[in-house]
Amino acid sequence: TMKTTLGFIGGGRITRVFLQALVNRQATFDQILVFEKNAETAQKLQNDFPHIELVSSAFAAAKASVTFIALHPPVIVETLESISPVLTDESIVISLAPKITLAKLTEKAGISQVARMIPNATSYINEGFNPVTFATTFRPKEKAELLKMLQLLGNTFEVEEPKLEAYALLSAMLPTYFWFQWDE
Repeated sequence: TMKTTLGFIGGGRITRVFLQALVNRQATFDQILVFEKNAETAQKLQNDFPHIELVSSAFAAAKASVTFIALHPPVIVETLESISPVLTDESIVISLAPKITLAKLTEKAGISQVARMIPNATSYINEGFNPVTFATTFRPKEKAELLKMLQLLGNTFEVEEPKLEAYALLSAMLPTYFWFQWDE
């Protein structure tokens, strides 16, 4: 049991993967806040994970101690700008999307504790292979705690930012497109 709150901005597939992994491991948190603008998607998530609290804005979800940005890259920058007023020096923001760099995340969020992670779908059964990279300004104590929490998803390991997408490509996309050939 971690004494922390989690926030998810975006309630789509990857948020569902995270929530299921946490349920599988019986991990409990003080609060799990989820903002999802699509009402139908939000309701399905609430039905499947009754312990989460749906919130009405990204701003509300960003009040959590650890906030996951589970959005597509085109809307991340504007979302970070909109939540930056609620972020503090204690806030941790983790982008789950490719392309948006740590430098851009740090600039737009206005905080030093940012990370990028590209989780794969096998995290749903706690067998993920999940590369993560941290801003150089990320505090060591919080990094260690975060890495421990992320291990709930499976094998989570730190990589250099330029290698992040390559790991995701090899661990997620490669099997997706070639499994049938390997099967043969």
